[in-house]
Amino acid sequence: MSSFPVLTTHKMKKYQLPFILTFCCLIGLSCGSGDRISGLVEVKGTVTYKGAPLDGATVSFAPTAFEPGTRASVALTEPDGTFVLLTQGQRGILPGNYDVTVVKRTIPKVSEAIRSSEDLEAYMEKHGRAPPVAREEIKDLVPKKYGDAATSGLSYSVKKGMPPIEIELKD
Repeated sequence: MSSFPVLTTHKMKKYQLPFILTFCCLIGLSCGSGDRISGLVEVKGTVTYKGAPLDGATVSFAPTAFEPGTRASVALTEPDGTFVLLTQGQRGILPGNYDVTVVKRTIPKVSEAIRSSEDLEAYMEKHGRAPPVAREEIKDLVPKKYGDAATSGLSYSVKKGMPPIEIELKD
């Protein structure tokens, strides 16, 4: 006889899996919450295109020189074109020099009949696959040059206490 306990398998009840997954996610989130980045400074700004606020654009700040400790930052513009940079989910950015990109694209839509996760689940059960994405092309809504740090012409030196950044995109 072995001195190890005999392992038996049990069928997991339907409600147990979501509970276990939720518990694991909460543990994972709580473990990462203590990793605060020190030295972040708040940077706000506004993006306009053709003189109007640019809503829903992604603004990215990438260090001009990637060195140990440097980090990229990102923001999504609000309807009034304003943004606040985040670094790894924390408000702010480390001081330094950054190349900047601004991107806004169309997003293909799924079928009009899919309005919720229940609709999606029912569709997949009936058809055995995900619904097709609309056959529309993804289009840049601002000039492509702003989506590449090498061609955007946008760079900023971030310092503590700096005024809001005004980014004006042109054709």
